[in-house]
Amino acid sequence: MELFDLPGNVRPAPKTNKAREAFIAHAAKVLNKRYPKLSKRARVEKLKRFCARDDVAPFLDALENQAFLNFVPRPDDPANFDQQASFCFNRDPVSFLIGGNAAGTTEAAAYKTALFVLRQQEAPRPDTPFWILSNTYQQVCATCWQEKLLGHGHIPEQEIDWSRVSWISRAKGWPESVPLKPWKKSHRTNWRLEFKSYGQGRQALQARSIGGFWFSEQFPQDVFLEVLRGCREYMFPGGQFAEFTPIDPTLCLWVEKIMESPPTGWAFYRANTKKNKENLADGWYDQFFASVSDEMLATRMTGALATYEGVIYPSFNPAIHVIDPPEIPFGVRHYRAIDWGASAEHPFVCLWGYIDGEGVWTIYDEYWSIDQTRLLSDHIQEIEERSVAWGYPTEHREQNPFYGALYADPSRPDNLAAFNAEGVWIEPASNDVFKGIEAVRVALKVQPPRNEPRLRISSRCVHLIDEMRTYRWRKSTSGRAGLLNPAVAAPAPLKRDDDTVDALRYLIYSYQCRAGVAAPGEATRKFKREWEGAVWGGR
Repeated sequence: MELFDLPGNVRPAPKTNKAREAFIAHAAKVLNKRYPKLSKRARVEKLKRFCARDDVAPFLDALENQAFLNFVPRPDDPANFDQQASFCFNRDPVSFLIGGNAAGTTEAAAYKTALFVLRQQEAPRPDTPFWILSNTYQQVCATCWQEKLLGHGHIPEQEIDWSRVSWISRAKGWPESVPLKPWKKSHRTNWRLEFKSYGQGRQALQARSIGGFWFSEQFPQDVFLEVLRGCREYMFPGGQFAEFTPIDPTLCLWVEKIMESPPTGWAFYRANTKKNKENLADGWYDQFFASVSDEMLATRMTGALATYEGVIYPSFNPAIHVIDPPEIPFGVRHYRAIDWGASAEHPFVCLWGYIDGEGVWTIYDEYWSIDQTRLLSDHIQEIEERSVAWGYPTEHREQNPFYGALYADPSRPDNLAAFNAEGVWIEPASNDVFKGIEAVRVALKVQPPRNEPRLRISSRCVHLIDEMRTYRWRKSTSGRAGLLNPAVAAPAPLKRDDDTVDALRYLIYSYQCRAGVAAPGEATRKFKREWEGAVWGGR
């Protein structure tokens, strides 16, 4: 890879056009490896001095239009959510560039790919696979390959072994794999770029040993982990990375969890569309962002992780509301709440919580079961055993001032009666949906003067935390029958992934109704009178 033995010595340019072109490409590759952070102007001047011949100038002019030579990542501006340079140059074991629409994330990843396979890491074996993956073959082939890697010259044509390229569609110019030439002719190892689609599924990506990867656009967790597993033999620094705009909140959840406690060496960078404005068509930036909703503006501009449009608890923030499993203090009052269920779509849920003298709730445990073989008696036993383990007295709980009732979804009086028959103090929950939701919202609000919320959730309650993020209003229908308007939320919660949040609503709102903090609605009062008459014989 060395051009010179001593500074100032120049290798004369070859005489044939083809050889001259190869010479310039080789000189540029060495220059970029030695000085990856130089500006375009400085690299061009160095290359001119290296060549030192006037008849090389036409080839130099052609190379000036290739990103291989002239792409320079934007300097970092982390205060404004822009770290393109750090993403490109840092050699993290795994890195993510999360940015807005047209923020230059794909361009940066194309540059990082070329930097890795052409200048940073020599291939360990012949045709070592480097995978480039996106949601569709059109995206990965037309955008990642045709537009960026090849079209913008991140991978110079001279570096490609064209005779061995395999095609998905030669007519469209969509490759299945692109073998690159060895770094040196005497070496027999080389990289092979292979193009994949998420649509192939996790199973199609199993068992392959690869040397690195680039994910473009959001991806499912199982696909990412399967591809990462393929790096088990090498895991080269700087060779595993992803870039995307986080529009789909479902695919954001696992990324958010990883960001909260990342594996050693994993890095997360941001890219701001506003910082890339000079590379966009005149007027595009203003026109595009004028059409973006307020809820999605930060996501589409700076790569802020998306939340669901119509989210019911937008103020829920794990950094504020989630705590380590707490030590339970003496003198607090304990309550439980149940939401019935027995399937993968609707699990059986029980929450344990306490309220302290200042009115602050702490939810400290959850029971969550989708086991359809379990009987109601099995759930009762599990709940009672866990309650005793948390310090609940085994009898006379009604007379114990520190242990209140078990509130349950009032839709199943037969289940309520079954708990009562087992001697469990259970009451139908106050089930006014909107008042219950508002009670939880008020508890989530950060209150002065301590600037703390009145609801804290133990990190042990993983399902409740997930649902607090995703619980949302059902989308309303548009003017055409059967179609949904994705931006407008109807005033009814979506009945999916709502079981633990329903139990939380029962817990907080039912307590308020019993304590006189809130008045129950007529539906709750009527149901409670009828249920008490049937179960307690009018007592």
